[in-house]
Amino acid sequence: MLSEGVTKQRFLDMQATNDQREIARTIAGECIGVRVRMLNRMVTRMYDEMLRSHGIKFSQMNILTVISLHGSVQPAQIGRILSIEKSTLSRNVRLMEVNGWIESLPGDGGNTHLLRLTRQGRQLYGKAATAWHQAQQKLTKLLGDEITTAIHLAANRVREAEFTE
Repeated sequence: MLSEGVTKQRFLDMQATNDQREIARTIAGECIGVRVRMLNRMVTRMYDEMLRSHGIKFSQMNILTVISLHGSVQPAQIGRILSIEKSTLSRNVRLMEVNGWIESLPGDGGNTHLLRLTRQGRQLYGKAATAWHQAQQKLTKLLGDEITTAIHLAANRVREAEFTE
């Protein structure tokens, strides 16, 4: 169970006395960002392991999922939905196009284009979905229903705050 953490006043006292080791211990032990990033890397590794035999990474599976949901979609929309940096998305899209999983189509305007799955991409997605499901079950069992639900709620809460501020 998590501690209640260092109070604001205690943290200010540490800063005032320039107690860098104590500040570092506090940040290392209590930082939500550190824990979320660690969890992200560990969870991603588990999905990647399950998807490896299909030649696809978890990040690419997520992109294929968004395209599958929409039929065809602008890259910028994928970036917003998945909270992916533009450069990371571009790199993945290029690889996925080279692999023949997605194709780029002209959009409505002159500067826009849409991405959609190719026949090969749809086949890959169908096969990889089974491996995704196995990873999902493994993680749900490991984390338990309460933590799994809390993760969904936390992501939704932060997303809503991000778009309302």
